[in-house]
Amino acid sequence: MKNVYLVLLVTIGLLSASSLKSAEVIPVWNTTVEGKVQDMDFLKGQNEILMLLRGTTEDYIQRRNPENGELISSKVESISDFASFVLTPDSMRFVQINGIDASLRMFDENYTKIKTFSLQNIQEENIVVYLTSIAVDPIRPIAYVTTSGFDKTSSIKPARVKVIAYNYETGEHVKDLTPYGEDEYTALEVSHDGRYLATLNDNKAYLKVWDLETMELIINEPLFDVNNDDWCRAKDIYFSKIEENVIYISGNFTQKISSNDLGSGAYKYYMKNKTRELILPNEIYGSDKLIFIDNESRIINTNTGIIGVINLKENQLEYYKLPPENVFTTLVRYSNAGDYFIGASYNNRISKFIYDSQSNVENNYDDEIRISPNPTNGFVKINSNCSEPLINYNISDTNGILLIQSTMENNSNNLQFDFSPYPSGVYFLTINCNNQLETYKIIKEG
Repeated sequence: MKNVYLVLLVTIGLLSASSLKSAEVIPVWNTTVEGKVQDMDFLKGQNEILMLLRGTTEDYIQRRNPENGELISSKVESISDFASFVLTPDSMRFVQINGIDASLRMFDENYTKIKTFSLQNIQEENIVVYLTSIAVDPIRPIAYVTTSGFDKTSSIKPARVKVIAYNYETGEHVKDLTPYGEDEYTALEVSHDGRYLATLNDNKAYLKVWDLETMELIINEPLFDVNNDDWCRAKDIYFSKIEENVIYISGNFTQKISSNDLGSGAYKYYMKNKTRELILPNEIYGSDKLIFIDNESRIINTNTGIIGVINLKENQLEYYKLPPENVFTTLVRYSNAGDYFIGASYNNRISKFIYDSQSNVENNYDDEIRISPNPTNGFVKINSNCSEPLINYNISDTNGILLIQSTMENNSNNLQFDFSPYPSGVYFLTINCNNQLETYKIIKEG
């Protein structure tokens, strides 16, 4: 019965997508990497992306160019199944967890370890405890980590789940924020101002919030129905930068807050009065990772199978579709500097893509102008009815930077523009046609 219910929900969501405003996810490039992407993030300046790759024979730490996906540097290094990293507040170093160890590292060619802290001292006979996630305090030199464990003599997972604070500069243990438990922490986040730490866990899910001045637990809100034995699936946390009282959370929770709460989606949690509000309760849009763009006016909600976009200003579901071919959304990172996304698949594929909420603007005059090929890897030809002998045009990128401004002869209304000098990406071509400016979106492939 549950499977039928899920199919129905997905069907309703896909049907509702047909009535959404015209928006588009645009593939830019995709490429193969040397293993499964365990974690990735943009480095300072967002001109490089750092990746931890777990391969079949060798593992790697790599840097790649987000403009085209090309490899910048690669180092063979053992990477565990739960390996991840986070940049220090100055973005000059990073803290990586890898199995039972964590280390503060530099961005030199060897990713030199400056300081290490380890769970070695809490290992037990037949039970291995390891690190599963990490977040770094933006104010203090503190790394907050979660743990899990496994019994080497059986398939049963022991109750070895905990939240711990370490000083990453000295490697010293600061505090155990929780005792050992058994329900996995699936989300761990520090507020942008360093005031709070929050976690979500699976099964009998709680939203836990600590005051980081005192490191005392101030919120321990149950998200499960005590009369329901179904598991909660907690997914993500985001502290609002605009509303200091608000935490966004996502997942599947059995504790309903209203009659139309399906128990799945993104919620606003108000810390002062400890209340929760489901965003778009009448819509299906997924319940996984939350990416906020456009000054927190849109939420990009991604998982392996669906991309959902919530417009918070208009209070509507703006986009809900399967990812286009060669767009990967198992793990996604957003560049606020370039307004684009890098996504990874379950296997060894990564891609760059753009979300365009106004994708229909470039084809207002389809009867008058034909563009081909688009996407292109070089020249674009335009069949135009312009009567002017000379045509002014310019090309700009998605950041609004003007790349070229020039004039060309109108040769029998067949115009040709060369995009081969530019990297893969999305560009805007503006033509002055019969004293009317027309702008068209051109996709340059690698």
